[in-house]
Order: sequence, then structure tokens, then C-alpha cells
Amino acid sequence: MPAQRLHNLDSLAPLLQRPLGVFSDIDGTLAPIVSEPEEARVLPACREALERLRGLGVAVALVTGRPLTKAHEMVGLPGAMYAANHGLEIEIEGRLEAADDLGKYTAQARAILRELDTFSDPGVKVEDKGPVITFHYRRAEDQEAAHQEILESIDRLAATREFQVWEGRKVIELRPRIPADKGTAVRFLARTLGLHATIGLGDDLTDVDMFRSIGELRGSGVAGATIAVRSEEAAPELLAQADYFVDGVPGVAWFRDALVDAISERATSGL
Repeated sequence: MPAQRLHNLDSLAPLLQRPLGVFSDIDGTLAPIVSEPEEARVLPACREALERLRGLGVAVALVTGRPLTKAHEMVGLPGAMYAANHGLEIEIEGRLEAADDLGKYTAQARAILRELDTFSDPGVKVEDKGPVITFHYRRAEDQEAAHQEILESIDRLAATREFQVWEGRKVIELRPRIPADKGTAVRFLARTLGLHATIGLGDDLTDVDMFRSIGELRGSGVAGATIAVRSEEAAPELLAQADYFVDGVPGVAWFRDALVDAISERATSGL
């Protein structure tokens, strides 16, 4: 069944039980997409709403492709959980759970960065994320040509064979060949925390893994819902995998505030 527009939270009422976990992407979901990736930030109103959710006993996890230090900088929410670099690094309850072999891949990524050709379009930006390399081409004058040049540059280097090539919203990434993604991170967090219900929000292809995992958790008795953030760049696969959709970051803001109000009301009434 195609994703339905989320008009109110009536259909989500059965999920508003504790322990509840809210898993959210950052870029394009909590923070607007901007032309310079390093300038993206979660707005204060969003941070305050997430803090209120935490105060109401909701487990809040930021599930992102950003490296851990950058995710902290963007969100600035002490006590929240983070699944960074697409699940390669997970921060939960003050401890870090990192995938094996990250040191090896980080060293290999450094070698790749040293050997990369200079791109003809100055709008192409290369982001060093430790074991992950991200190529941004949103600001390229000719995005199609930049996309092709990035792929050709990757293909020329033998060292890139040790990595997987992934694509998202105007980005191409080299990721370690490690069985970790946003989906594995969500399953780990949900089981570690003993959650009874989960809600996932995301806007990009990488969030499909998160949505699938929430579906798998439903099959094992953990209630859940997935909410796609619709935009002109949203992949069809994202909407196909989601239960509901909202429009853009403003739609997420509406949902976030409505969720705070609904859980607050239940707490006040003793439900």
C-alpha cells in the first residue's frame, strides 16, 4: 500500500506507549538541506521539541550519514543517542559501539583522498568522514556531468574496490564493506533498549534501510510506523517503503510538535 499523508496522529495512538523510540535522520528531515553541507544545523525549536520528548521518557536517536562529531555539532542534544556514519558508529547511554575494522578503512580512505584527481567543477565538494568519503555535487554547475565525473574518478582508483558506492540526494559515498547501515543500527538500538514501539523518519534512500528494519521489528512484536519526508528529490523507493509521509522539514516540525503534545496529554491523563 502506498504511503498515506499523515494528517493527524489518530492512527499512531497505539504507538504512544513506553518505552517508545523515535529514530530520525538529520539532513532533510530535522535540518533543511543547504548548499554548503557544513552549514546545516537543527533549528532551536526542533532541539527543544526533541528535548521535551526525552523528558517525557521517549528514547530519541539521531540516525545519520554524518560522522559522530558532526552529528553532535548539528543537533546539540545531550543524552540523545546517535547512529552515525550510517550505523558504523553508535553512541548509546554514554558508550560508543563501533564496527570492527574502522581503523583499516579510515587509513584506506586517507590513501584514496590523496590520490583523487581534482574535479573540473569547483562545485563538487569532497567530505572526509573518517572511514567514509562523501562527494557532494549539489552546487555543481552541471550536476549530471559532475555525477559522471565523480563515478569515473572512483572507478579509476583500485583502492576504491574495498568500498561500496552508495548514492543519495546529490551525493555519492564510498562506504566500508561492513554489514552496517541505518537499519542494523535501528535494530540494535531497539533491542538493546527493549522498546515496545518505534517511529522512524527519513527523507533519503539510505533511510529505506531504517524503514525496512522497523517493518522487521513489527514482525517480532515491536509496534512501529515509518514516516517519509516528501520532497522533489525523494526517491520512489522511500515513499514505497513508508507507512506515511509529510511534506518537507516543515511537515516534520508539525509532526514533532503534535507528537510532543499527544504524549504530554497522555502523561497528564495518566494513560
